[in-house]
Amino acid sequence: METDKVLFVDDDENLLRGVRRTMRGKFNLSIAVGGEQALKTLAEDGPFAVCIADMRMPGMTGVELLETISKKYPETVGIMLTGNADQATAIEAINRGSIFRFFNKPCDDAMLESGIRAALRQYQLITAERNLIEQSLAGSIKVLTDVLAQLNPTIFGRAMRVKQWCDQIAAAIEYPQPWELGLAALLCPIGMVSLPPDLLSRMSGDKPLQPLERDIVKRTPEVAAKLIANIPRLEHVAEIVGMQNRNFDGTGFPEKGPTGVEIPLGARVLRILNALAERARGDTLVTHNFDELLYHKNRYDLDLLTQLRSLLAVVDTVYDETIYPDGQELTITLKELRVGDYLLTDLETLEDRILLTHGNFISEVQLQRLRIFERLHKFREPIEVRRGGRTLRRGTDVSKAREARETEHAGIGGTQPHTDPAPHAHEPKA
Repeated sequence: METDKVLFVDDDENLLRGVRRTMRGKFNLSIAVGGEQALKTLAEDGPFAVCIADMRMPGMTGVELLETISKKYPETVGIMLTGNADQATAIEAINRGSIFRFFNKPCDDAMLESGIRAALRQYQLITAERNLIEQSLAGSIKVLTDVLAQLNPTIFGRAMRVKQWCDQIAAAIEYPQPWELGLAALLCPIGMVSLPPDLLSRMSGDKPLQPLERDIVKRTPEVAAKLIANIPRLEHVAEIVGMQNRNFDGTGFPEKGPTGVEIPLGARVLRILNALAERARGDTLVTHNFDELLYHKNRYDLDLLTQLRSLLAVVDTVYDETIYPDGQELTITLKELRVGDYLLTDLETLEDRILLTHGNFISEVQLQRLRIFERLHKFREPIEVRRGGRTLRRGTDVSKAREARETEHAGIGGTQPHTDPAPHAHEPKA
């Protein structure tokens, strides 16, 4: 969003009133007394094209203020005013605060006006470049991804969902360049164009991959990063895409690189959102999708995960024991299975191997083991579960529920009630 607004910051209210009188009618000018009030004004009335700040202010110096502004509002052009002509102060201000001009106080009104107009022109250049990248480049890349989507709609459709989520959360997490995050989300799977068609087909069908194939897929972010790095102005996007599978603890791919919060924020965001996209059903994320990521806490920035959950997760009322006191019977796929679900059918593979019998509640350990097992085997789907319900979820009347279910099957099909093996006899093994 372009603007022509100018913010003047000083701790001297008399000086601010004088500047307002002098510059009246020349600029769309606002004033702030001190750094804290300036940040509040920026948050409430921003964006601002230019910020002029006095160097020596109590609490927050002008250098600290402009340095903060350059991180939160990178397009705002900074000008420094100070009565201290010390060269070291000027160098510090320029290096730390991304300063466009540096003027000594008292500053001639005509010189100050000329400096502000030059800063406004600089802001226009910055925003024009941003618009060129956001509109022209983003449009071109969208054409590219649309073409690639024809090759594999499932994978690239997932990338579009991740981009939508990125657009939703970018402002809330104060991402400095939201367009970069959106492009990175779109281009995440671009490296998969290097994969053989039969491998892409198996991935789309969630079929198990061989160890060598998994290793090839693991390296696709490296291919993507090299492709994107050839596009001018997208060096940072290439870095984000290249580290999309690097875990918070430093494991994953690439094997060497930063750890923790040193990993680029965009890469940490995509590490979470890509994992959610594999679990989500459609565009909607529910709280349980986020809960499943906690099985692998080492992979994700947990503070960021909590923040994204508050921004994106929709409460799934099917677990609400007040609204559904007796629970609700659902027909679902294995990927939709959740902790607390009560199995009404057996979980068995296409090879007729029963992993968990009906009449069991799904625990966190069981679900985690199933997630590992489903990478290697295909299951008979759909499955039936009972979800929610105060009595069933607490496990106090499991035998009654099982008895009722077996009686129902016996009455309809004329078969004998099913005898379950020991509850944990067929749990999948990691």
